[in-house]
Amino acid sequence: MAKLYLDENTYRDKVYGCWLGKNIGGTLGTPLERRFGQEKMFDVWWYPDLPEGGIPNDDLEMQLIWLQALKEKGSGLTARDLVEYWLDCIAYNFDEYGLSKTNLVRGLQPPVSGWHNNWFIHCMGSPIRSEIWACVAPAAPHVAARYAFEDAICDHAGGESVYGEVFNAVVESCAFVIDDKFKLIDLGLSAIPSDSETYRAIREVLVLHEQGLDWKVAREQIRMKFYNPVAQYSPINLAFQTIGWLYGEDFGDAICKAVNCGWDTDCTGATLGAILGIIMGRKHLPEKWVAPLGDEITTNVGTGGIKHLRAPVNLDELTDEVCEMAKTVLGYWNTGVEIRKGSGSNAVPEYTFDTTGLSEYRANSLTFDLATLEAVLIYDDQPAVVGDASTRFSLMLNNPHPEPLTAHITVELPNGWQLEDSIPVSVDIPAGGQTVLSMAVISPSSAIDLSNQGTITIGVIGRPGLLRIPLVFLGGFLYLASPVYTGKGLNSDCGVNEAAILAGMPAGWRKIWRRTNDLRIEELFEQKTGVVYLLHYVEAEQAQKVLLGVPNTNKMKLFLNGEFLHMTEKIVPLAPNEGGDGSNYAEGVLQAGWNQVLIKIERTETPLEAHFLASGVDEKHPINNGDALMGVERSRLPW
Repeated sequence: MAKLYLDENTYRDKVYGCWLGKNIGGTLGTPLERRFGQEKMFDVWWYPDLPEGGIPNDDLEMQLIWLQALKEKGSGLTARDLVEYWLDCIAYNFDEYGLSKTNLVRGLQPPVSGWHNNWFIHCMGSPIRSEIWACVAPAAPHVAARYAFEDAICDHAGGESVYGEVFNAVVESCAFVIDDKFKLIDLGLSAIPSDSETYRAIREVLVLHEQGLDWKVAREQIRMKFYNPVAQYSPINLAFQTIGWLYGEDFGDAICKAVNCGWDTDCTGATLGAILGIIMGRKHLPEKWVAPLGDEITTNVGTGGIKHLRAPVNLDELTDEVCEMAKTVLGYWNTGVEIRKGSGSNAVPEYTFDTTGLSEYRANSLTFDLATLEAVLIYDDQPAVVGDASTRFSLMLNNPHPEPLTAHITVELPNGWQLEDSIPVSVDIPAGGQTVLSMAVISPSSAIDLSNQGTITIGVIGRPGLLRIPLVFLGGFLYLASPVYTGKGLNSDCGVNEAAILAGMPAGWRKIWRRTNDLRIEELFEQKTGVVYLLHYVEAEQAQKVLLGVPNTNKMKLFLNGEFLHMTEKIVPLAPNEGGDGSNYAEGVLQAGWNQVLIKIERTETPLEAHFLASGVDEKHPINNGDALMGVERSRLPW
């Protein structure tokens, strides 16, 4: 393989330019960031706000942690390594961050932790974290893409955001040796599935630009075709980022146009600023934009967002550390790219990508390398157990050896659980082939905890003993549902004593189970208008503050332990997270022991969607939003 040489000084200048560009674009866009996208465009052509010391931004902060992880864990870093840093160093619980961290602390591993019960898998939390992977793998886009994938599946598995981060990482890695924007965009697109929404949105911008449409017209076309009310929706933001790039007349004009398109403004500005910073290098970034920010790195360390961070204090030091790490990474992966003093190579490889693996990866599976064989645990249903149905899962055993293997399988389950059907005591795995076992667990509600741990033991005849595989299932959520009170409204008297603490199931009500926060409320109404009540019980080990929310597309009332707690303040777009939406959440106090939650929710002529979330409260660091609620059970009834 022919070597590709990068001049050390030029490479360093581009890394420095990346971080400066990231900081510039993020500072430009952060003051304009909104929860939901708006039809009207912004009209800013300079920093809207320039506080002394700059504006902290998770777009950059989290990448400092990934650099720390690379230094401590080494170049073979995986998603399983990264999630330990999520729990050690990242206190933010916004949207996908909080939902995936709740999965982690309850026992799930990536990618399942990023997929299960996560409404935000198509949002911008991971595409904004791509630069570190590109900078440590310059001109090695396959390595950058691998890191980006491992990163993204921690909190976005199964979503468009995985493609968004891979696209950005490939573009930025290639930008160290290619400056043609069209070539770079084509390379990024070639690395992600062509049937993805991210691919289609970016490709549409290329078509609109080729047709000669004005950038504002192009923005409006993209907004209508790829609309999502949540400002953090990844595909539309990747498209707006591309509009700024294609239509920008210079650095400042490009990042301003990206930001003026709206939606997740700090992210589009920061990512495009980073891309242009790599292409231009620090030396060619306009001093007009650089000078007001200086070189210091402003973070939320000490205010609750980031903790246990051992990172550079300025961009110059950050650049040095990244450049040093890049030499290690490039050598570890045998990339053929070498950073040295002196002129770089003139010839640039023709990069090609096979997107099959990215298209076919299973967000609902965990892969375990057991040395003798590979075991894949697949959650065929969600990884949550309910009391009214079995929960299916599969075990795939892959044999890499030239001879068949015979394996003994033992499944150990929590007390009170059982397999729906017996499984073979032993199975044969053909040489170079695989065997799949399909299983299902069943459990009474009395045996379902918030987190449930089992194990799978595999013994292969004639081979050394293998590690056990953790078999983790979360507890599903049990509700009691009333009949539909047809024609009634939220403030109507439905004959239900909303202040009563019940000692049994009301007549005519029924049990329903849910594996996720989604109440699947429309099923209960059966297209009727009216009101439905849901009763839910939470058993707490100790008294604690709680944030309760029923994000929905209409209106609801919420009662805790017989007392009115909250009602919908205004109808807002759905965003079921652990921190609130400004309309459907309220703090309360769980008492030690049993707590009764009563939800009253109204359906009009429009189909209704609603979720229920119960989160912990971080009183010391309100910036973090709701935290994972532990020490409770939600699968049982008091009686």
